[in-house]
Amino acid sequence: MAAVLGGGACKRGKVVAEPTRPRLGTVEVEDVTRERTDGAPLVTGEIATAVRKQLLASGLFDAAAGMGGADGMSNQTATVMVVRVRVSVGVELVEVGKKGVVRAGVRVKLDSRPSDAPGALDEELSAGGEQLYEAVAPGARAKERADERTRLAQQLAERTVADLLSGFLARAHLRVATPAEIHAAISGQGGAGGEAPGAAATIPGLREEAIRMAGVRGLRSEVPVLLQLLQDENEAVRDAALGALIVLRERRAVAELTRNRSLRDRHEMRKILDAIAILGGEEARDYLSFVAESHEDEEIRKLANEAKTRLDRHQKP
Repeated sequence: MAAVLGGGACKRGKVVAEPTRPRLGTVEVEDVTRERTDGAPLVTGEIATAVRKQLLASGLFDAAAGMGGADGMSNQTATVMVVRVRVSVGVELVEVGKKGVVRAGVRVKLDSRPSDAPGALDEELSAGGEQLYEAVAPGARAKERADERTRLAQQLAERTVADLLSGFLARAHLRVATPAEIHAAISGQGGAGGEAPGAAATIPGLREEAIRMAGVRGLRSEVPVLLQLLQDENEAVRDAALGALIVLRERRAVAELTRNRSLRDRHEMRKILDAIAILGGEEARDYLSFVAESHEDEEIRKLANEAKTRLDRHQKP
């Protein structure tokens, strides 16, 4: 979506129109509950309406008329990407004695046409949720209990879909977020779409995506933070930081990796040897030579020697 949601450009003597946001096309919701004898089916129309409203409110999609038909072509023959959303929702209610639990499983598929357009979208998301409830309400009649189960199932389904899309939209917004918003997401101080402080820690994958975007967008102001994150307790965060530093060609990462990674950690060693070879420099060559000659593990010695060979080949005058 980065190419589609980016800014415009001008050429001398000719004004080039700014790229448009992708258009939000159809939103389809299907109730895939296998068997439902404890209440009415889900109201899929309400879920579809909520999904459309949430996506449009994000500012990442356009619903304006006249932007093109279902094939994404406007009257000016300019290609407009159209995003289709398909949602599958299933619910289950289980009661034991006086207690009950309602569960919801959600799968969301977002794809775009033309499929080969810059920034084409092809995302498949899934999540589950559950909620406890009182199975037997004092004085409640059978119909009232059935209505309550129906209400709980509908609410949980809608909430699970909304939470799933919130995470997707927060990650997608990073492609057009300001450097300050990306920094906040990396630091865990908030998301890129105005989320409350701590959102980066609660939205799955948001912090790692913000770290990756710092590299993709060349935000060198984030290098000090990324270097610190090479020692983070979370392996996914460490790996994302290392990937961003490689994209930024930041050789200071070599010193951080060689000083703070245990030579006995085979899992980590396999990852950093390639990274050090890519980053290059004399410090990287010295470290790889040392590991290739002295490490107690034959496999690690071999990997270090192969990495040094690649480094020498790439840095050959």
